[in-house]
Amino acid sequence: MLEGDAENRSEGQIADEPPEADLLKVAHHGSATSTVPLLLDRVHPRFAVISVGARNTYGHPREAVLARREEAHGLTYRTDLEGAVTFYLDGKTVTPGLPPAEVH
Repeated sequence: MLEGDAENRSEGQIADEPPEADLLKVAHHGSATSTVPLLLDRVHPRFAVISVGARNTYGHPREAVLARREEAHGLTYRTDLEGAVTFYLDGKTVTPGLPPAEVH
């Protein structure tokens, strides 16, 4: 699920859909007005990515967002700490890292 710059009002509308996603791109670089508990509860993403610059002047990601992700019991990847993050999607599963080697 790619949220872009969605904030709490938009996320509430999304949560009403009931969405499903194994991978969530956390909205608005992890600002305090995004990634609300209701959305996390409805989506249940196993993985989340916070795209954020190191030492950014906005203080993103916010501690409240990191705490909500921790309470949701999924793995969270941050580009400010880990650099580029890669996931392999095969249409059925989502796997962090590079795709598995093909057997010939």
